[in-house]
Amino acid sequence: MSIRTEVKGAAYWITFDNAKRKNAISSKMYEELCQAMDEAEGMEETLLTVITGDGEYYSSGNDFSPAETAGVDHGDLDYEAGYSRFMRRLIRHTKVLVALVNGPAIGIAATTLGLFDYLVCSDSTYISTPFPTLGVCPEGTSSVVFERIMGTSNATEMLLFGEPMNASQALQHGFVSHVFPKAEFRQKAAALVEKFAKLPKHSVLASKELCRGQKWRREMLACHNEEYDLLRKLFVHEDTINLIMNRFMKAKV
Repeated sequence: MSIRTEVKGAAYWITFDNAKRKNAISSKMYEELCQAMDEAEGMEETLLTVITGDGEYYSSGNDFSPAETAGVDHGDLDYEAGYSRFMRRLIRHTKVLVALVNGPAIGIAATTLGLFDYLVCSDSTYISTPFPTLGVCPEGTSSVVFERIMGTSNATEMLLFGEPMNASQALQHGFVSHVFPKAEFRQKAAALVEKFAKLPKHSVLASKELCRGQKWRREMLACHNEEYDLLRKLFVHEDTINLIMNRFMKAKV
């Protein structure tokens, strides 16, 4: 139950390695993700930071098991969830962020995809944002980014109504650049990374800074802060507590 990291040329690979729990992200994994992002950021030779998942899922999102949620007080303003620290790393990252979405992406694993610079997915992928069924609200800057990518109506369908988006829709809406067959996904996605990693680093990173520089980062950080403030309030709402308990706490873990 962890993450794996590997450096391949100019690409720093981060893999969710919790396949038995559909790559649900625990607090320990968030700590490791933040450390990995910091390491990739600090490596002079790194051009691409690549995130993918082991097994069938990209990630099923936050781990809401009793062991993970016990003793957490979202109403405590001095408490910051691991996902929030990871969010700040994603937003401030200066290397090119690449998501190889090998399977379903749910919750925070889905919403943060809008912060990546380049995405491809397998045909087994679906993007799920089940906020209304849990009594929470959009996060991962999706309240702003999803509308920009796919338009108001499609974003509303996902964020307000909780309707999933399949791989074909993700391609149609411009959310991903390619959809590869599941059986060929690893090979074809890795070939793209290898190809892009050979590009001149100084030029590509300068272009990323032009497209997503300090102005963009300030906007995304402000969006994250606003979403997180609302999430804090909703997580202590009685109806939300009951919905999450019924969904996760009674499940076998």
